[in-house]
Amino acid sequence: MKKIFYLVLLLSVFTFKSEAQYHITSHSWMPGYDSLTYCSYPTLYITTDAYSDSLSVKTYYGNGQSSTSAVYNGTGHGFAYCYSQYSFPGNYTTKYVLVYGSLAVDSVVETHEYLYCSSTNIKCVNDSSGTGVYDSLHDHAINIPLKIEVTYNGAPVDTIIVTSGRYYEIRGSIGDVYSYKIINVPAGFAVTFPVGGVIYDTVKLSSASSKINYFGLECNGSTNFDLAVNAVKPITGVGDQSGDIYVSSNISCYAIDATVVLDFSPKYVAKLIAFDPTPTSVIGNVATWNLNGITSRSNAIDLHYQVVDSAGDVVAGDTVHRNIQITPITGDTDSANNTEVIIDSVKAGVDPNEMSVSPGGYIASGTQLQYTIGFKNTGNDTAYNISLYDTLSDYVDIKSLNLVMASAVMNIAVLTVGGKNIIRFDFPNINLLDSSYHGLCNGAVIFTINVKDNLPPGTTIFNHAGIFFDYNPVVMTDTVEDIIGFPASVTPVNKTSKVLVYPNPASDEVTIIADNTSYSTATFTNVLGQQLLTQSLTASQIKVNVSKLGPGMYYITLRGEGGVKVVKLEKM
Repeated sequence: MKKIFYLVLLLSVFTFKSEAQYHITSHSWMPGYDSLTYCSYPTLYITTDAYSDSLSVKTYYGNGQSSTSAVYNGTGHGFAYCYSQYSFPGNYTTKYVLVYGSLAVDSVVETHEYLYCSSTNIKCVNDSSGTGVYDSLHDHAINIPLKIEVTYNGAPVDTIIVTSGRYYEIRGSIGDVYSYKIINVPAGFAVTFPVGGVIYDTVKLSSASSKINYFGLECNGSTNFDLAVNAVKPITGVGDQSGDIYVSSNISCYAIDATVVLDFSPKYVAKLIAFDPTPTSVIGNVATWNLNGITSRSNAIDLHYQVVDSAGDVVAGDTVHRNIQITPITGDTDSANNTEVIIDSVKAGVDPNEMSVSPGGYIASGTQLQYTIGFKNTGNDTAYNISLYDTLSDYVDIKSLNLVMASAVMNIAVLTVGGKNIIRFDFPNINLLDSSYHGLCNGAVIFTINVKDNLPPGTTIFNHAGIFFDYNPVVMTDTVEDIIGFPASVTPVNKTSKVLVYPNPASDEVTIIADNTSYSTATFTNVLGQQLLTQSLTASQIKVNVSKLGPGMYYITLRGEGGVKVVKLEKM
């Protein structure tokens, strides 16, 4: 019996050693070409130190896609090719794993930049060196929104928004010319390069000749300034509230000292565990920060705070508020963005990766919506690159997109896929610390976009985003919605009433328990916001057949005179 045991042990050791000898010895990305469009796609070439027909390569491309490739027999080594057609240009963190049978034996992680052959990469930097040409050692990205006019063969065709960088897709015949010009140069700045302030880009055959185009801006001595304060919707729970206040870069070269005052709800008291920087003072329910020397070269300053309910009298459904103001006001070229007031409802459970919209609920056609996407690295390691994908509703005007604030250097790409407009907000090299570093693991982007005109009453505008932390699976935010039109009357909703959906996950049928005097319909939508079925709530408990829905995540939107409520449903 012992001999058999030792034989099994010896075979196990031998198997482990035979698997462990395989390693990735080199890896590189090469351009490939689509014979119809000449657009490039990345090809990963991998070599291994030895070959076995049990080897394969599992590749995670950093955009939610993955693939498995066979390893082929070379002369004394193995090699593999991995292909992926990215939907967006940008910086991607890719992980490839060498697998022996079903056992991972080696892996490599790298970051690379992918460009379309029909894309140009526009970046805006401070001409700190004053040389009139881009200097990679001294000229750093400008993290303030700039509007750029785009022309095609001399005729204006588009106006785009840029912060640090923008990937812009160009189409046309070989030799067609696009040009780009900043049309809202901030007060106190002057464009120093390129000469004449215009970038020209010619449609070429392949991406081999694609390049990054830089706008350089330099201070001209003006003392104008524009301070702004933006807040991400707070995480408001029954025990505490935490939030982030972003002091946007002063859109000026003139350094200004500023004071930020947070007046939080008196239902809470300050808990000084997570401030960065530490407040200058906290008196009662007022926290004050004195900030020195803010200029356009400053990154957005994240003022993170946490307050707690020490009395234990805050319950789910309560309403709390906070007021935020940045001064000085006198001399500020735009004082409208110096104050923000947020009214929020207390929730029993919260998600740190969240989208919010203002205004929310019932709106008129043509309304400008402001979306805020907040994200947090809840893992136990640094997040090096983060990308946000936002599939916009068909009922908003992509041409009206405008950036309000980004918490770090950010590139933007806009693309139409399957008839849907998708924005990619790309934070390369953000190096967001893990969740143990309160106030240093958060980020956000805020943008506005206009609802289209003349939409019929009842039209619903959904929005939510997917967040990629490096090569990890996507994290979805909650779904927010607006409805065109106004209710004739509003019936108050009892704060103690609950909406219950079970089973969740579901396979064939779900039961919805809700107050049918407040909610009259339940609409099921997919992650793209497409409405799949609507059920009238004629009783306080109703069963809905969902067997025809495919596996995945869905949203149940309950509507009525009492308002709107959204519940997530997972379909097995």
